[in-house]
Parts: sequence; structure tokens; C-alpha cells
Amino acid sequence: MKQVVYVASTESHQIHVWQMNEHGEMSLLQTVSTPDQVQPLITAPDGRHLYAAVKPGNAVATYKIAEDGKLTQTGLTPLPGTAAYITLDKAGRTLYAASYHQGNLAVLPIRDNGIPARAVQVIEGLKNPHSANIAQDGHTLFVPCLGEDHIRVYTIDEDGRLTERHADMLTVAAGAGPRHMAFHPAKHVAYCLNELNATINVYREWVKVREIQSVDMMADGYSGRRWAADIHITPDGHHLYACERASSVINHYRVSDDGGHLQLAGRYPTETQPRGFAVDNSGRFLISAGQLSHHVAVSRIDAITGELHLINRYPAGKGPMWVTVLTLK
Repeated sequence: MKQVVYVASTESHQIHVWQMNEHGEMSLLQTVSTPDQVQPLITAPDGRHLYAAVKPGNAVATYKIAEDGKLTQTGLTPLPGTAAYITLDKAGRTLYAASYHQGNLAVLPIRDNGIPARAVQVIEGLKNPHSANIAQDGHTLFVPCLGEDHIRVYTIDEDGRLTERHADMLTVAAGAGPRHMAFHPAKHVAYCLNELNATINVYREWVKVREIQSVDMMADGYSGRRWAADIHITPDGHHLYACERASSVINHYRVSDDGGHLQLAGRYPTETQPRGFAVDNSGRFLISAGQLSHHVAVSRIDAITGELHLINRYPAGKGPMWVTVLTLK
């Protein structure tokens, strides 16, 4: 399996392109200068394009991915707000951009050349939407709105546009601040990381979504700042990881066979202020970006226990905060 790791460094306006070998070792392939401060990244399902949201110009840059994973910019499409998160539908035909600061959710169709057209739908009036997450069914979009303590739920129509399911909106604890989500690869279970109180809510999808567990990420007696950031699950669904920026730690949870229960298995120090991380597509490695250390760290995931073992650290640009992994075809 040949993999490429893309790291967005906001302050230096760069995307670093790394080749990762089967041992988790990385070598730098390319450093790309972006049109503006770069934040969220996502690759197309067919592996042919990478999309990067930039600010304050508020746009999404399109990059063509070469056979070796290197990038060439091919487009720049305006967005109606600063995108905190971008995602694509399962077919790669529509891009969704959540704007935390402008409080909107934009729908952009992808043209035949891989470049998004301008937004055909903009949903206004959301309070600090922090991500847009497509469920396993491919037809449901969850949008955690940090400022209103709700997770809004939308149906993805045939043309990619969204219809809100008001009755299905989820409410989290007051002041929790829902931020990012992960989905079990085989069970109808969703996990939502709450930024402001550093908890993880577990939801089961069965006709109507319901909460079945809430886990505190911090140790008993902790009284400092809570500032959770990102959450990911391994491809086999056995292990879930979540990062917390104030303590610069990645938590590891064992996932029950039915996906509905998390058990804390370990806490691991990582790069300073881990804003974003990723689990590679083989489920063998975790790549963490330190927004204040200006490094990325690669750890091996134990195949049985899920424990993390640091392999190496690599200097990145200033303020690395987003990690995306692509398996080359």
C-alpha cells in the first residue's frame, strides 16, 4: 500500500506532501505554497483531486493529484464564508463547506474537470457550524453547531442539495460545543467530540438517533482548560482516538463489538497543541500535527492493543493543523 500524507500549515500558507512507506516512515515529496492561509483538506474518492479551503480570501483551491501524489493547482472557487471544514459526498460530486464565523453551510457541485462550481445552495442562520459529516448511508449529513449546542441533521437530495430534518436535530449538554464527528465503519454508530467540555457523545442510528454514552476525556479531578479538537476511528472499528489541545494529549478508547461503548485504554502525549490528526488507511499509523510545535509525529498503532508507539517526528510549516492521508492507486 503506497500512501501520501498531506499536511496543511496555516501560518506559512503551505501544504507539505509526504510519502509514507510500509513502516510508517515519511519522506518529503513536495512543499506547495497556497493562495492564502490553508486550513481543512479533503481528497476526492477517486484520488484524483485534493481540495483545500483557504482564508481570509474565503475560497476552496483545487489541486490535481499526480500518480506519485504531488499536487498542481487547477482552480480556485469562492466560498460564502471562511470554511472550518469541507467534505465530499460519497461519489465526489458535491462539496459541503461549513463556515464557523459566517454561520453558514454551502453546497458546491463538482464539475467534470474536478473543480467546484460556485455554491448552488447556502444555508444561513447556523451558529458556529464546525464540521459537516456524511453518515454511513451516504444520504445523511450531520452538522455540529458549536455555538448552539446542537447537531443539525440534513438529508442529501439527489442533486446534492440539503433538506433539514428539524425533528431529528440532536441537543448536547449546555456549553459542550459539538465540533467533529466520526462514524463506525460497520455499525450504525456515530461519535461526536465536544470541544468546550472535552467529552465524546456516542449515538446509535436506528430510525431516530439517540445518545447511548457520554465520555469525559479528562482525568478525574482535572480543573484546567478543556479544548478538544479532533476524533478518528480505525478502519476495523476497534479503536477510537481523540485529541485535546490544552494538555497536548491523544486519548485512546477501545470500541465495543457493537460500536456503542467506549472504554479508555490510554492517554498519550503528542505534539504541542494537536489541532488535527489522522489514522492512515491501513489502520497501522496515526499522524498528529502540533500547531505550536510546528512538527508532525507518526506513531505506530499496535495491531492488537491499539497502543501508540512513536516512530518519528518531522518538521512541517508554521502552524500545521490538518492531516489527510491518500492511498495511491
